[in-house]
Amino acid sequence: RCASNLEHDHVALQNMQDVNSIAFGSVLSQLSPHVALTLRPAVRFVRSVYEDAAALVRRRFRGEPFLAIHWRRTDCLVARSTQPGVLQSAADVIAHSRRAMEARRIERVYLATDSADEREVQQVVDALGAVRHGDAASDLLGRARLANVEIAICAMADFFLGTRTSSFTLAIM
Repeated sequence: RCASNLEHDHVALQNMQDVNSIAFGSVLSQLSPHVALTLRPAVRFVRSVYEDAAALVRRRFRGEPFLAIHWRRTDCLVARSTQPGVLQSAADVIAHSRRAMEARRIERVYLATDSADEREVQQVVDALGAVRHGDAASDLLGRARLANVEIAICAMADFFLGTRTSSFTLAIM
C-alpha cells in the first residue's frame, strides 16, 4: 500500500490486514517512540545494508566476538543531560567498555558515533582498538544509509553498549 505520510498514520498501519511488507522510500523523518516501538520489529533494511554490514564484520573481525558501542554525542544534548549517565565523555566510554570487554572476554570493538570531535573519537579508537566504518557521506540519504549499515553492524555484535534515550540505540536493541 502506498500513501502519502503513511509512516505517520499509526492507526492505518496497525489496521492493515494481510500485508507482508510495507516500504517507506525516501522518508527521513523520525517517528515518535510509541510508533517506532510498534513498527520496529517488522522493519527490514534493503538487502545491500545487511550485505555491507556482514562484509565489514567478516573483514574486520574474522569470526571473533566483538563489542559494539553506540556513543551519541551531538543531538538532543539538553534533554540527554537531564538523565544521569547518558552523556559520557571519551574517558567514561573507555572505562565502561573496558569493564564490559573484560567481563565478557571480548577483545574486538566496533564504534558507531556521531561525534564531530576527531580528537575524542581518536582517543576512544586508540584506547580500545576500535574499528569504525570509515566511509563518509555528505548527502542526507547517504548519511541515512550509512547509519542503517551501522545499526546492522551493531546488531550483529556479541555484546552491545548503547546510549539511553537514543532511537539509534533503540533500533539496534
